[in-house]
Formats: sequence, structure tokens, C-alpha cells
Amino acid sequence: MTVIRKIFYPIISKDPMSKNSITQKLFRIKSFVSQLVVKRMQKIVLEFIPEGNIIDIGGGGEGIIAQIGKERVTAIDKYQREIDEAKHKSPETTWVLADAKDLDYSNDYFDNATSFFSIMYMSNVDKIDVFKEVYRVLKPHGEFWIWDSNISKEKGVFFIKIKAVLPDKKVVRTGYGVSSKKQTINSTKETLENCGFKVEVVENQKNWFFLKAKK
Repeated sequence: MTVIRKIFYPIISKDPMSKNSITQKLFRIKSFVSQLVVKRMQKIVLEFIPEGNIIDIGGGGEGIIAQIGKERVTAIDKYQREIDEAKHKSPETTWVLADAKDLDYSNDYFDNATSFFSIMYMSNVDKIDVFKEVYRVLKPHGEFWIWDSNISKEKGVFFIKIKAVLPDKKVVRTGYGVSSKKQTINSTKETLENCGFKVEVVENQKNWFFLKAKK
């Protein structure tokens, strides 16, 4: 699973395979597991996504939005391995290796935007830059739909399991994990508003949330 590679990569990669390094790795993995906060499976029913051409931020990995929107979606991801994993799930989608803080599109280019459990991987500073770029490339009155996690534990590792039900009733089971940080629906809403968006829909679940903001 992609998310497991994301979390463990700094722990297990690129050390010489000496006895000492193996011992250190095992210690780090043990410490990691002891700090792991796992939220039980969350069911999210995606009955529809925005209309028109969509820019999907962090769209690699499972490619949830791409699987729904197909050729209407331009999926942005900063990691080639995430794009490679998602491509075969929706070959009709336009896959772009890029940093969402600096999008190579003109102003008012896309009808709408989405982000499915991607902003949890961003720092608070990066969120501001990304939201401003999304605002810039959206057409007037374009919408930005965000699904993501409420994270209250600031130390350790946060992991949420997702059961996504797509409009065609296909079920995708996946998970998203990140070093713990403070992220709430209110802080995300405030950042969106500070970047110029008007937040029109606020749906707060125990462990995840959905926001719909308009340019």
C-alpha cells in the first residue's frame, strides 16, 4: 500500500545493512508502532464529484477522483511513484508530475478542483500556497471540494482507514497516514477563507470532514 511506503520510507531506507544499522532500524520501527494512532474504517460515499474539467490535488495513489471523473480530471501529484500506481486505474485521466504550490496553468483555467485526503500531507505554510494556486487557476465561481482528516494528536503517527464507495458502487479500501499534526475542519476552513474562498458546505464527521468552497 502506498501510504505504508510513505510512512516507513524514512525509517527503513538507504542505511548500510550492518548489524548496528539493522538494530537501529528495528528500534525506530518499534518506536513508530508504539506511537501509531489508527482510526477504524471510515465509510465515505462519493455519489458525485464537481462538474466540468477538474484539477485534483494529490491525485496519485488510489486515484479516487480520477476513477470517477476519468477524462475530465487532471490529477496533480509531486511523486512519480504515486502517479505510476494510479495510472492504470484511470488511463483516460491526465496525469501531471508537479508541485501544487506552483501550477503551470493560466488563471481561470479549471472549472472546479478537488483534494481527497491530500492536504494532511502538507504543512500549514504549504496549504496556504496550494490553496492560493488552486484559487488562481479556478474559473470565477469555481468550487474546491476537500475530503480530509481531523487530526488532534500532535506527536506520533496518524493513520485513517477509508472505505470509499464510488458512484458506480465500486468499493475502494485504502488508508492514509502521516506524522501527527494539528489539523481540524475549522483550521482548514479558516485557511481557505484567508486565501479568498467562500466556504459554503461544512460536513464534520468524527475522524474526517468535507468542505466545499467557492471562488
